[in-house]
Amino acid sequence: MRAFAAVALIALAGCVSQPTGVQAQFEAFAGNAATADIMAGICPQYQMRNSIEQLTEGFVDQMLASGYSELDVLQAIQNTPEDRIIEDVISEMGRQGVTPGDAAALCAYAEREVAAGSQIGRFLR
Repeated sequence: MRAFAAVALIALAGCVSQPTGVQAQFEAFAGNAATADIMAGICPQYQMRNSIEQLTEGFVDQMLASGYSELDVLQAIQNTPEDRIIEDVISEMGRQGVTPGDAAALCAYAEREVAAGSQIGRFLR
């Protein structure tokens, strides 16, 4: 279950009902990074540009440069529940026409993300 392992690397336990600011940005980042990692693990034409750890370090650097404190960023990461990220990734894949086990649909979704230059697409090469 590479997908769940990828999510586990990014998301830590905690609970925040309505994320805002850096919390919302981290949740979006974590979902996009996990989605790209799933795509790279299943679609032979794609690989991750950077490791999840490198992407996370880049996210943290970006948030610090945007004026968030180290404490704000750390709390956002710690307060991001893994199950929320997993649910969001699964929901978005469903909206994109991907069902469990449908590698062709997943790879078509990856292709669309790369073509659109989305964050998910930029995480792939």
